[in-house]
Amino acid sequence: RQFGRLTRMYIYLTGYTRQLVRENSMLGVPVQRPLFFHYPDDPRAYTEQYQYMYGPDVLVAPVLHEEVDTWETYLPGEREEWVHLWSGVSYPGGQVVTVSAPLGE
Repeated sequence: RQFGRLTRMYIYLTGYTRQLVRENSMLGVPVQRPLFFHYPDDPRAYTEQYQYMYGPDVLVAPVLHEEVDTWETYLPGEREEWVHLWSGVSYPGGQVVTVSAPLGE
């Protein structure tokens, strides 16, 4: 079940990924970007070591510990609205949130 869901996500992101790779080859803009790349006025964006942006629209916050089912994530941009990929729950930016993070999500 998880493999199928992740495969569908990979397929769904194919066009977005192609666009990011094209931008990388033409402009030298990295596909994976530190938070401060898109949020230079957010001081916390400079201190987040493990979260990154996948292009301008996708925030990646990897779970780094075993056997946890929630994870604290910093959401940059006070004027942004972030949507959790798996649950569809919306969160305003500029805060730390605790999100559900079971294996495979």
